[in-house]
Amino acid sequence: MIKGLKVAMIIWAAIAILVGLAYIFLPSQLSEMGGFEKAPAWVSYVLALLGVCFVATGAFVIVAAVRGPLKHIMWVEFAIVVTILITVVAACAIMRGLVTFSQEGPLLIVNAVFAVVFLALYPWRAKSGN
Repeated sequence: MIKGLKVAMIIWAAIAILVGLAYIFLPSQLSEMGGFEKAPAWVSYVLALLGVCFVATGAFVIVAAVRGPLKHIMWVEFAIVVTILITVVAACAIMRGLVTFSQEGPLLIVNAVFAVVFLALYPWRAKSGN
């Protein structure tokens, strides 16, 4: 169970790092791929800041996974909360018509799947024994 959690954390974190790097270095290309209209120049700056957050988060989650999820249970809990919040925000944005499912559906699906995986692999018994 813990090995599965480690693997899931590393995969999710690697995706976060890759997305973060894309936000930093390829904001125009991502806008085109996502079907967003031409955005103001400052949007690239905001995406770069978001990218930095994704890269840092991914790096710390990988370190926590490698060093042991039980020792770094707060990072496991952080990953659970982030995946749930991203899923909720993406779903709300789609339902409100701010974005389409084709634009944000992959984000919603990936994070919903990882939220379920993290919750399923969370060491509930080991945590309650502390």
